[in-house]
Amino acid sequence: MHDTKTWTTSNGEMRLWRPAPHVIVTKFKGTMYDAHLANLAMRAIEDIVASEPRVDIFHDWEDMELYATPARTLMTERAVPLAPNINTLSVLFGSKVVLMGVSLASIKLGGIPTFTQRKEFEQAVQQAAKSPPGTFKLKLPMEE
Repeated sequence: MHDTKTWTTSNGEMRLWRPAPHVIVTKFKGTMYDAHLANLAMRAIEDIVASEPRVDIFHDWEDMELYATPARTLMTERAVPLAPNINTLSVLFGSKVVLMGVSLASIKLGGIPTFTQRKEFEQAVQQAAKSPPGTFKLKLPMEE
């Protein structure tokens, strides 16, 4: 596993780590995912994508209460040019408000699979980490 990056603000905490060179996982806990945290996360993701030809990205946002519009807009706009290098992009969520924000981003990005079950999300992360870069195929529900 590669180094974990952690950012903390009054709104919450964001962690980013890589269980394999081509697999990026973010985890947010807190009241509001804001543009400041989104900018920090996207900068780290952009750096990884610059060195990895195909990545799988998993956002663990189950404990996110609010996905602020400026954060969603920033992440979506900066993800568009990265799309050719993103093999899969998935989100685990627990809040319908967060799902609504992800759904809006999904329209612009051509579809973002979502998870509501932690077990399936973690299985997908593990399978992506075991797969060669660019070969992981997300099939829901996940099979063991």
